[in-house]
Amino acid sequence: MSNNLLKTELVEYLKEVELDEERVLANLVFDPNVIGQQLLENHFTVDDFKGTEANRVLLATILEIIEDEETLSLPNLVARLINQTQGKKTKLEIVGGESRIKDLMLNPFSTPGVKMLEDIEPLIEQIRDRNIRYDSHKTFIQYSEKIIDNDKEVFEVLSEGIQALRSIFLRGSAGYIRSIDSHIDEMQELIADRRYRKQSYLGLNTNFPILMEKLNGFQKEFYLITGGVGMGKSTFATQLAWDLATMNPELTVIFFSLDLNRIDATAKIISQCGEIPIDYVKNPYSAREDLEERRNATLEKVSAMNRRFILVDESSGRLSIDDVKKYVKRTRLERGGEVAVVIDPLYKILIRNQYHISFNEKCNTLASELKSLAAVEGVTVIATAGLPKAISNRRPVKEDLEEITGLLYDPYAIFFLYCDYLNNFDTPFLEWEWGKEDSFMIPITEAFVAKNKMGSSNSTIFYRYFEAFSKFKECAPQEVENYSAMIDNLERFKEVQANQAMKQQNINGSHRQEEF
Repeated sequence: MSNNLLKTELVEYLKEVELDEERVLANLVFDPNVIGQQLLENHFTVDDFKGTEANRVLLATILEIIEDEETLSLPNLVARLINQTQGKKTKLEIVGGESRIKDLMLNPFSTPGVKMLEDIEPLIEQIRDRNIRYDSHKTFIQYSEKIIDNDKEVFEVLSEGIQALRSIFLRGSAGYIRSIDSHIDEMQELIADRRYRKQSYLGLNTNFPILMEKLNGFQKEFYLITGGVGMGKSTFATQLAWDLATMNPELTVIFFSLDLNRIDATAKIISQCGEIPIDYVKNPYSAREDLEERRNATLEKVSAMNRRFILVDESSGRLSIDDVKKYVKRTRLERGGEVAVVIDPLYKILIRNQYHISFNEKCNTLASELKSLAAVEGVTVIATAGLPKAISNRRPVKEDLEEITGLLYDPYAIFFLYCDYLNNFDTPFLEWEWGKEDSFMIPITEAFVAKNKMGSSNSTIFYRYFEAFSKFKECAPQEVENYSAMIDNLERFKEVQANQAMKQQNINGSHRQEEF
């Protein structure tokens, strides 16, 4: 009875193994770029296949073709298999002949139970979990039999068994751990690349050189842009997204525009890129040859970036954090190279059970998820988040985020946007644009770097905001120094005024007491 049960369990085990291996092979030949990249990144090799030798040989050959950056086609695969031998047989004979390869390549999902998978990592985890269980079971049986054998020293056998189980445990719990040498090699490659490009920072580049020096470029981390209502967060995020795509040739940018629809966001990008009035971009009602020529040229320029700039809005419905993760992973695997993600605004992303938790708890969860996304997928994540309306009438400070701890502690860097002109029409932070036919006043917007884990913080950078183009332009270093000094002087002046008012109040109070 026990032997029959064992036989049944073994048959079921082998069926499960074979089915999972068929699933891997079918998805691999159907989408070799994405699935192949996932297998390589998870260090999935023939050692993870515990079934037939045919499947192991087939997987190894397909991975060789992908690693050699060749096209995975029926002729290429057959040629590789027929030209390589293993013992007295060709690999084509071992895998089951040309008919098996044809069936796999032309109709990969014909086997019952084998279907297309969007993400193969859960299957990888399932295979590895089963392998660990099988290896552990086999090891326990092997060493328990040795312990029963009186000819063996029991403590020696126990020691060997513990070491064998320890190696299995480390394989299952730690996974693939990179050594410090690999981290140093990666850093050296980044340094050599930036030295070749004559850049003084390691991260991604934009058209804001002072900000880039402060942040050391945008790294593969989570960044937060915040500020009060109407301070230009969406405009700043849109401009950053476009700059990242145009100034980093190996980069693909995914811009989740959840505040503006795709038409408005595209119009803003074209306006910023060509410095064309945004009204004219969407509705060229006036016949101006100079603007029309520039508009058409900019449309072509923006259209040419369609492979490396992806704009996602809510036209297909609200997006959840799981949707964002899947979109990012799929894009990274399909496009290759680096990926940057810009989200405007963060709080529009859905999370599970969000209607049963507070707004602050939702923001904390999203901040944690985005930080994890940057680390797991190795991408740059930039998100915007609004501050309460009551904070919009003054310069924001880091303490304004203390109630939303996730937004304060999870980001790699935080900068606050503030425009004094929106609260005070008599502000000195307003310039007149001279020498142009349609001159207008230009407000100065401040970007206060409140937190920066690997660089300078508590510093302010200043930008001119051109409303017609919905575009920011960074002030020169000397202008930044002048405006910073102006803020310091204004703060001192307000402090002196407050002290004088306090003294006057005390004097008036003492006079009233004397009269009484």
